[in-house]
Amino acid sequence: MKKSSPHRISTELTSEKIKIVNDIDLNALFNLNYNFDLLKGIIETLLKNQEAIQKQLDDIYSSNYDKDKAIENLEKEIKIVKEVCIDRGTFKNLETEVEQLKEHLKQTDKKIEECKLYI
Repeated sequence: MKKSSPHRISTELTSEKIKIVNDIDLNALFNLNYNFDLLKGIIETLLKNQEAIQKQLDDIYSSNYDKDKAIENLEKEIKIVKEVCIDRGTFKNLETEVEQLKEHLKQTDKKIEECKLYI
């Protein structure tokens, strides 16, 4: 990491959306002849950066709001599915019971047919 004097703005922080003014000597702002152009440039850059950061925050907030709504809808759908549907274990138990009932009905039908023969 490049060392800089304590009175210079760091150029290590960069972003494609935030503009950094490179290598400005802050002491140069307050020489006996005030450099108002330099001061104006720094203030303008700070204001542009503030706007860029605010836009990023707004985008993040909007994105999070949309994601929160999607998650809320998914949670509602999961709740509905849990209330309406049955799990595989319950289905297997019901299937077994139905098969037992079918077998019982077959045996009952057989007995009925046998009884008809004797009448």
